[in-house]
Amino acid sequence: MTGMNHNLQMSESEENGPPWPISVELQKLHGIVIHYSVEVQEAATRLEANRPHVSYHALANLHMRAILLHRSIRDLCEAGWTPVTGVLIRTLLDIYVNCLAIAIVPEDSEFMAFRFLLAFPLSRVNDSTLSKEIRQAHREEIEVAISRLPSKDTARATALITDTTRKSYWYQPEFSNPSDLLRRTIGDMPFLYRTFSSSTHGGVVGLALLDDEPDTPNINPKRHPRKTPISIVASSRLLLEITFLRDQIEGTQENVGYYFIKDEVLLPLKGNAWEEPDTEPPADATAQK
Repeated sequence: MTGMNHNLQMSESEENGPPWPISVELQKLHGIVIHYSVEVQEAATRLEANRPHVSYHALANLHMRAILLHRSIRDLCEAGWTPVTGVLIRTLLDIYVNCLAIAIVPEDSEFMAFRFLLAFPLSRVNDSTLSKEIRQAHREEIEVAISRLPSKDTARATALITDTTRKSYWYQPEFSNPSDLLRRTIGDMPFLYRTFSSSTHGGVVGLALLDDEPDTPNINPKRHPRKTPISIVASSRLLLEITFLRDQIEGTQENVGYYFIKDEVLLPLKGNAWEEPDTEPPADATAQK
């Protein structure tokens, strides 16, 4: 690769790593968001034991993946791979969008959770290229899931079995795309989605967004002291909002933790990440910050 530094020998300035641990302040933020997430998960699990609900399974699945992404982003940053974390941050935003599709209309949360969990068999149950046996297996899986829904949702869930409309997103037609959902919120989520979308789609700006030296080609791990805080703050912010959204829709009543982290831990660091104006999220799940 002409002009590209691919020497595996660390430069003098990098001799003490990897890893390059993040600052104490960022460690605190990263860890306390995980702690809050675990508290909400444990509270939701207790509620599920007393009142089984489909939305628990959908939100728990999404929440767990969000925590895994958040933890992996720190590991990548400390190992010198901060530039690639933009792709994972965008995935966190997509998880937020899926949670929002489930939660934004509380009376529809069980039905929407069913559609999220059964999106794959619903997309194949009428696929004539599949064998009759496979399609029947999908139908049976869907019918079992329908039996667990509240009675008010069973008719429209059953109607989906014969719906042959092709969809790009599982939550269509209620919401046309991620931007449609994010426009229904307040705050800077649409801005963050636009910012990190370029990373996922291979855009020139997006790929370089979290690189301290984007004009210096280098395939080695290295410290990114300016952009690593942006990555950690963005990841923490998104996991915090995903957890708060779950807290609201499942009624775990752990929102004191959300406000403490947002006001006392996140906001003092947030200026390093983006400049969009801050707004106070409302109490209901239909308009998350």
